[in-house]
Amino acid sequence: GGELERQHWKVDWLPPPRLTDDTPAYVEYTTQQDGSVLGVSVTRNAMLAHARTLTTTCNYTEGEIMVCVLDFKREAGLWHSILASIFNGMHVIFVPYALMKVNPASWMQMVTRNRATVAICKSRDLHWGLLATKDHRELNLSSLRMLLVADGANPWSLSSCDQFLSVFQAKGLRPDAMCPCACSAEALTVSIRRPGREGVNATGRGVLSMSGLSYGVVRVDQENSLTSLTLQDCGQVLPGASLVVVKVDNAGTTSGSNAASANSTANSPGTSSTTICKTDEVGEICMKSSAVGSSYWGLPGLTNSIFRISPNDDPRNSTSSLNREGVANEPTQDAPSTMGNLGDYVKTGLLGFLGPGGLVFVCGSRDGLMTITGRKHNTDDIIATVLAVEPMKFIYRGRIAVFSIKVLRDERVCVVAEQRPDCSEEDSFQWMSRVLQAVDSIHQVGLYCL
Repeated sequence: GGELERQHWKVDWLPPPRLTDDTPAYVEYTTQQDGSVLGVSVTRNAMLAHARTLTTTCNYTEGEIMVCVLDFKREAGLWHSILASIFNGMHVIFVPYALMKVNPASWMQMVTRNRATVAICKSRDLHWGLLATKDHRELNLSSLRMLLVADGANPWSLSSCDQFLSVFQAKGLRPDAMCPCACSAEALTVSIRRPGREGVNATGRGVLSMSGLSYGVVRVDQENSLTSLTLQDCGQVLPGASLVVVKVDNAGTTSGSNAASANSTANSPGTSSTTICKTDEVGEICMKSSAVGSSYWGLPGLTNSIFRISPNDDPRNSTSSLNREGVANEPTQDAPSTMGNLGDYVKTGLLGFLGPGGLVFVCGSRDGLMTITGRKHNTDDIIATVLAVEPMKFIYRGRIAVFSIKVLRDERVCVVAEQRPDCSEEDSFQWMSRVLQAVDSIHQVGLYCL
């Protein structure tokens, strides 16, 4: 009887149907400006295309050793240390953050010990690694061909990268191994500086007027000027992708960051909120590629306003809808060039512009945008200014938050800082008055509350 039952069971069982390529492979969480959580759905097709594209861009090969300090469950940590490494058969050494807190140089010791060729970190890891001077003696970073800086789009990553390179060049670190990149939960990898590339347009940096940026235009300023913002490039667009820069909101019709995001979500694709910027204008970077997120899980309305953008200007008189690297990104069989054959653009949430040679420059994020009396300011820039006013003496662990609130149909800037327990009220008030002056003179904007 048991034999018959087994045969009967074999006949009834059917293998599950093969999952289609547009089935979601995973959902990656991200947050909106107000802290609410969204899930970006990434299809199997996009996941595979992304792994292939990163392999081409970063020259990943089988058996390479990678050291990863990032959270491997999301963003660059997931894409490089899990997906791309499995795709290529690489060895990955994960350095947990609990260890980094105790020994900030631990990841560099791992690179030295294992002759790792790739390391993935954030600018804070470079910063803390620099401070761990007693551990520098035995380090040798000559094996590194790529040091991927995952938050290379942050305005303050530049100084960490510069200082790290100046200190560790003596330990074998090559300048062409520094690879900042720009990432977005919605568009995945937006751009990466290519490892080992030298010569003209391999890297770039711009010293920009913050006043000009507040009006949404790119204007060169003098170096070391207090009112300038020095940006490093985030490399070039990935193979098979194209970037376009679109205006953030309709100037005059709305004001404020919440209004700007509400405006962009309320407009259907093809309305004036997706007008392409001129070459010298700052706007939101949008990307078209087979390796991007497909939707916000369960939110079709919001999905249409972010993942289905149709820029509506003639690209020939603006920032070029096709990638500036253009056809120089050799279309491979795996990652064909997307000359208009892939449907819609995705808003990356990054604000910036395209420089010479297709270099991507990022100067803020859509979520950090504040519009005060018609001028745009970024929370990251204000944080950088506040941190420049001797924070170690007054602020506990650099804990600062900057946000805006609505006051009489306009926005006003608020700064919250956590006072050190050993800092007196009198010292704090002196520090606060210096911060008010600094923000006023550098950004030409008054703080509403500190």
